[in-house]
Amino acid sequence: MNFKKRIQDPRRQKNMCIRTLIETGIRDFFLQESFIEVRTPLLVKSPGMEPHIRPYKLLNGAYLPTSPEFAMKKLLAGGLERIFQICPAFRNEPISPIHHPEFTMLEWYRTHASLQDIMKDVENLIYFLCNKISGTSEITYKKEKLTLTPPWPKFKIRDLFQTHVGINLVECKTLKQIQKACKRLDVTVSKKDSWDDLYFKIWLDHIEPKLPSGRGVFVYDFPPTQSALSIVEKDQVGNLWAKRFEFKLRKKIYGSQFPTNPVDEEFISALKEGIPKTAGIAVGVDRLVMLFAGEVDIDYTLWLPSM
Repeated sequence: MNFKKRIQDPRRQKNMCIRTLIETGIRDFFLQESFIEVRTPLLVKSPGMEPHIRPYKLLNGAYLPTSPEFAMKKLLAGGLERIFQICPAFRNEPISPIHHPEFTMLEWYRTHASLQDIMKDVENLIYFLCNKISGTSEITYKKEKLTLTPPWPKFKIRDLFQTHVGINLVECKTLKQIQKACKRLDVTVSKKDSWDDLYFKIWLDHIEPKLPSGRGVFVYDFPPTQSALSIVEKDQVGNLWAKRFEFKLRKKIYGSQFPTNPVDEEFISALKEGIPKTAGIAVGVDRLVMLFAGEVDIDYTLWLPSM
């Protein structure tokens, strides 16, 4: 590798200056909101319980964290109420223009808060960063102008499936049922595809492209299988939905199912101690850099690759 050529690349230097503004801006935003910045271990007994995320296991049996979620929730059980962290995270997935196995994650939690409170945090944070970096409430990404002024439109997952592909997620609960829906929509189905795999295929091919353009958008109330460690609640007619949301500014790539990870017994003990009603979210910092820099390749948000 020609280190001098890489590091002196004007494209990379511009992006890294924007990264500095974003990371300092994140800290400014949360500190003014009375959050405490925390730091949690990078060697953990359990990397997380989401079945579609592949972790790195070390020779001593420890894992690199796929997110700081477990550790941060232990801090909530210990009595902290508003916490945030900017930290490395590791996921053993293929390198692509929007993913690197070692990346930077922002994660934050509020106790005594709701899904709507965190949505407000997200849109206010992105709006704050936009004004800090560009001096306006608008940015341009891939020649498309994005308006980031709050409030952002909000859509329930079940409404999007019903409207755009005619699928009632309440009734489409079995693998056979979703396979039939995929056949109707000309979505490719393989023998190895689970219900969740086919859900993602329909989402990526037929729903995400139809979300409103030019705006930040929230999608929320996911099927329970899509939401590790989220609260699952009944709606007015008794159907279960996970109290989880994502904000969309560009397409996301999902992985397939992987072997389960070991249970974090300390986390279970923390749950027994009790965690107040809490809401939180994780955001990829590198992708925020891509967004505000107008960058299409995540590699150009890093000084040096880790692999």
